[in-house]
Amino acid sequence: MMYVALAMIPVLVLMVWLYTRDTLHPEPKRAVYRLFLLGAAIVLPAGLLERVMMDSGVGGTGTGWKTAIVTGFFVAGMVEEFLKASIVDRGAIQRGLAKDPIDCVIYAGSVALGFAMVENILYVTSSGFSTAILRSVTAVPAHLMFGILMGNFFARSLWNHGNRALAYIVPACAHGLYDSFALSTTLWGDALLIVYLLVLLELSLRVLRRFSRRRANGLNAVRT
Repeated sequence: MMYVALAMIPVLVLMVWLYTRDTLHPEPKRAVYRLFLLGAAIVLPAGLLERVMMDSGVGGTGTGWKTAIVTGFFVAGMVEEFLKASIVDRGAIQRGLAKDPIDCVIYAGSVALGFAMVENILYVTSSGFSTAILRSVTAVPAHLMFGILMGNFFARSLWNHGNRALAYIVPACAHGLYDSFALSTTLWGDALLIVYLLVLLELSLRVLRRFSRRRANGLNAVRT
């Protein structure tokens, strides 16, 4: 139970932080909670699909950069982010729940954190305390940041007539790049991963600041 708690704490802290980014008109808690649970529910089908792909030879073998890149982009990144985006699309966007650009970010982040919670529990309970600490500052925040990017492009598709496919493709590529560094098992890979996480953090905070500022100014467009 201690490991389960360690796995859940960073997710719940980030969930509270994300939800409180919209202080003027918070999203319905029931909707946020439902999407969080749906995100958690897709860990199993995502894992099964990834296993089928790996067993069929999609990711290749070995620990080199080529294997890391193929596995990161075409197995983990594409499968997980496409499933998350489909839930946001069908469960929030098509239902008309997004009344403002920042709503898209909150809903996409909720799905991402639901996924991250179950995935983190599985990793931490099987690998222990050190994994809990490491993932609390890498994989869990990364899932949230992929969700923020996803919400940004869903918002652009609604308010700026952008291509909704980018809400699927961009997070999948961002996730694939993250996994490529994480799976490389080299010092260069670790260094690049740290830099990449900092870049993702800056991009995510910019998205949130921009949408929060527009909400505070009474605007509902991504660009003016």
